[in-house]
Amino acid sequence: MNAKQDEKWTAGLFCAFLFLMALLLLILPKRRFSEREKRYLAEAPKFSAASVLSGAWGEQAEDYLADHLPGRDFFVGVNAYFDLITGRQPGKDILAVGGGRLVESPASWDEAVASKNMDAVRSFAQNCTIPVDLMLIPSAGWAAKESVSSLLGTYEDETMIRALYERSGNELGCVELCPRFEGQADWYFRTDHHWNSRGAYEGLCAYLGFVNRSCPPESAYERIDGGIFRGSTWSRSALWLTPGDALELWQPAGEISVTNAESEETHDGVFYWERLEEEDKYTVNLDGNHSLVRTENPDGEGKLLVIRDSFANSLGTFLAGEYETVVLVDLRYYRQSVSDLLEQEPFDRVLVCYSLSNFLTDTNLPWLR
Repeated sequence: MNAKQDEKWTAGLFCAFLFLMALLLLILPKRRFSEREKRYLAEAPKFSAASVLSGAWGEQAEDYLADHLPGRDFFVGVNAYFDLITGRQPGKDILAVGGGRLVESPASWDEAVASKNMDAVRSFAQNCTIPVDLMLIPSAGWAAKESVSSLLGTYEDETMIRALYERSGNELGCVELCPRFEGQADWYFRTDHHWNSRGAYEGLCAYLGFVNRSCPPESAYERIDGGIFRGSTWSRSALWLTPGDALELWQPAGEISVTNAESEETHDGVFYWERLEEEDKYTVNLDGNHSLVRTENPDGEGKLLVIRDSFANSLGTFLAGEYETVVLVDLRYYRQSVSDLLEQEPFDRVLVCYSLSNFLTDTNLPWLR
């Protein structure tokens, strides 16, 4: 009799829990954006006979319910820590490794994409009348590989970068970062996949050395405290208890102005301080991702065109301190001919700057023409 009563109580409590969750789902206000996950949440699906018959309505409703589950952040976090404690991290997109670091899982080699992207960069370089350089950035996981358990995978960034550089032919100059960055996990954020200011500075020095220019000393920059930063790997991991990074910004000297193709407004300085009030503070660098960003510095020397991913947001702040003009083009958003830019003004060099993982997955480099 007691066993049956226990079963009834259990069933009753479970039904009450389901009823409470359904009630809260109906009455609680709905968020459009998750600050912790740094993404927009699914909207309520629009009902139609066609969407029901196709199955689209059911899929959209499932996404909506999952995104707006009451206490979602709590349950997502509990699940993430359960996976961590029970050893279910292998196979995840984000890995928790030594030193409280959250890193992306090792990059995968895709021969088709690697060949297509290298062919696109080489073809572009062949048609250029000025030097074109390629700089591939190893991952934070590779830099911290000594603290990564073999169960979580093996980081082969250096091998992959070498394989890509071997296909450069005579058309491209290849900037080696691996010897400088090996073992330098502190040059990357602990809660984001990007390099931090120190890492971007080291990237600057590597490139300037490659083109036979001197790198300014660290003392040339004003160090500014940008507060606590929690980046994309923190958001995607749901390991909410991981401490954030101290965001330090290195401000170059000079009266630097910045414009981008979307707003076309001139901004004084390389940092957009209002972005520090937002969840994604990395966009403080040059206002984040834009199709085209131009920096002007009357005290700089030379004109540089950069074909880039988001790693060059922070690198661009350093390049702006050294060059008279830097134009950064993001092919995810820029759909015009890059060659036309080269015809419009006299650039000295072109730098193609990508993280290895982005270079091996990017589908926009064939637009480089």
